[in-house]
Amino acid sequence: MRVLVTRPEPAASRTAAELRRRGHEPLLLPLAVAEHDVDILAAALARPHAAIAVTSAEAIRALHALPDLPPEFFDMACFAVGESTASAAWNLGFRSVVAGDNDGTTLARMIADQMGPAFSPDRPLLYLAGSPRAAGFETELAALEVPVDICECYRMRPLAPSSSEIKQVLGTDPVDVILLYSSESARRLFDLPLPKSSQALLAAARILCLSEKIAGVVPEPFRSKTQVAPAPTEASLLSLL
Repeated sequence: MRVLVTRPEPAASRTAAELRRRGHEPLLLPLAVAEHDVDILAAALARPHAAIAVTSAEAIRALHALPDLPPEFFDMACFAVGESTASAAWNLGFRSVVAGDNDGTTLARMIADQMGPAFSPDRPLLYLAGSPRAAGFETELAALEVPVDICECYRMRPLAPSSSEIKQVLGTDPVDVILLYSSESARRLFDLPLPKSSQALLAAARILCLSEKIAGVVPEPFRSKTQVAPAPTEASLLSLL
């Protein structure tokens, strides 16, 4: 099958490799690119914290850009949304990583249950966040009265491929499947001013979404061709192929 991948790099290339392994043809059309703010990140790390939280592996990639992270930094507990983000934290060097479900609200409750008394205004939770992001994690932390220092250390800058770039990616054969990993990517895809030839190639494609929230962004005319992964993981999403 010809599968359109809309997620940013480097995740897009990893997905492409897995699709090829399964015998499919990946078509890469990233609709955002990450921009890291290492100065803000360095300033945040200079302040005392009791633990760290990350809701995207992009935050871990931002940490990679900082030279000479002190060894004691990796002694702090790191709470991560999802196994892939947790794996990235382990690989960076954190010695205590707790993986929650792929849901920010659940992670906030886990943090409060496991470490609530350890937090104070002087030693809050450090949340390495991006923009844009869902509000659920921060809203739940506030409801649970967990002190948090929010460091917006990366931004996903939207990409708007031109008609010629889109045509080059899609080629001349129909696309069988579109993979959507985030609500933002879904919005950007359906906002693209696609040429008629590209619209025709996408017309019959199945739309596979990582979550119900993402599926809710898909415009009504395409809902009948939309499926949601049984669980919010890439393995579960690709099981629908």
